[in-house]
Amino acid sequence: MFKKLHLQLTIFCTLVTGSILIAMTCICLFILHADASRESFLSFEKNAASAVSYLEDQSVISHQWLLQLEDNHHFLIHISDGDTPLFFNSLSHTDETSGLFKEAQKKAGLKEQNNKVTETKTFTLDKGHGYYASVSIIPRNKNALHVTTLYSLEREKNARMRQNSLFLTAALTALLSLAVFSWSFTRRVLLPIEENRKRQTAFIAAASHELRTPLTVILSSLTAMQGAPEKKQQQFAANIQEEGHRMERLINDMLALANADSGNWSFHPSRTEPDTFLLEIYERYLPRARGKNIRLDIHLPEDAVPPQEWDPDRMTQVLEILLDNALSYTPAGGHIQLDLSQKHRKLMIQVADNGPGIPDDQKEAIFRRFYRSDCAHHDRDHFGLGLCIAKEMIHLHKGQIYVEDTPGGGACFVITLTA
Repeated sequence: MFKKLHLQLTIFCTLVTGSILIAMTCICLFILHADASRESFLSFEKNAASAVSYLEDQSVISHQWLLQLEDNHHFLIHISDGDTPLFFNSLSHTDETSGLFKEAQKKAGLKEQNNKVTETKTFTLDKGHGYYASVSIIPRNKNALHVTTLYSLEREKNARMRQNSLFLTAALTALLSLAVFSWSFTRRVLLPIEENRKRQTAFIAAASHELRTPLTVILSSLTAMQGAPEKKQQQFAANIQEEGHRMERLINDMLALANADSGNWSFHPSRTEPDTFLLEIYERYLPRARGKNIRLDIHLPEDAVPPQEWDPDRMTQVLEILLDNALSYTPAGGHIQLDLSQKHRKLMIQVADNGPGIPDDQKEAIFRRFYRSDCAHHDRDHFGLGLCIAKEMIHLHKGQIYVEDTPGGGACFVITLTA
């Protein structure tokens, strides 16, 4: 499913971004060509006007100057004195160019009217590849000098074709790059979703397994109760009650995580004194620790810690999870240390034991759902959800929780909160 979705998103992103890119490229080319055409026409008009201005002041026209003018500006020039063409025209023009000159003169429509000023018309002549044309009548003493200047747009169009090819190549390269980027980007976007889907599937499988075990015990005990002696029935009833409570704890843990995932976890902060809060937790767990022959100590800072905006119920649940784990994995005669310290603007709560400890490769995994270390696989009182719930609650307080090694062996869970 994710492979198909990955491909569809890649195609969609490539098409959308590619369409925008191509549209912007076409708009830029249109503006560029329009500006180039306008600049080219203005340049032709200026150069043709300069030639006409030069001819106005000359009584003798040099063939060398005309050839140089045509070569420098890529012009075709036709000059006639009245109705008599210059000898230069027959030397440099073909029948095709002669027809172009006649068409330009006809389109200009200028006639001799004994004007004392030069008349000029500049326009575009659509013929073949297209031409710019300038037709002028320069008054003389007896006759008028007719000057027709043409500029072929073939060079301009070839330049535009090369420019279009470069833009097209750049656009295709960019489109290919966008496709590669879209493939990589959509993969990165989908990867967390895919991982979450796998974790969700694993979560459901693990939850089903954990629920099946007590349910099997309950059903088998109910079957065995039928026709069993009264003493045995009481034993089976006790088993059913114990497994029912176990299922209740598991369901409550799963509901807590579901609320955390959906963002519906209630958070009710109130003014809490950290040292007093930890002392109450310590006094509550001290009898249980003594009953297991485990020494439980607490260390509080000498200076008073400022009150904090905590949710007391959530923080109590976090410390209960950590202390329950410590009491479960610390052997008789062991030691558990509950510490509170403050460094700069950070509060640090530590729960350290001298139990079996946690291998380095499992220090992050233990906060995953239904994960239990090897030594906890046979512990029926733990489902592998406690530390995950504790992590979610600490994140609710904008803090962090992690585990370190206790000097001499054991595990030390560290909670850091902003003071």
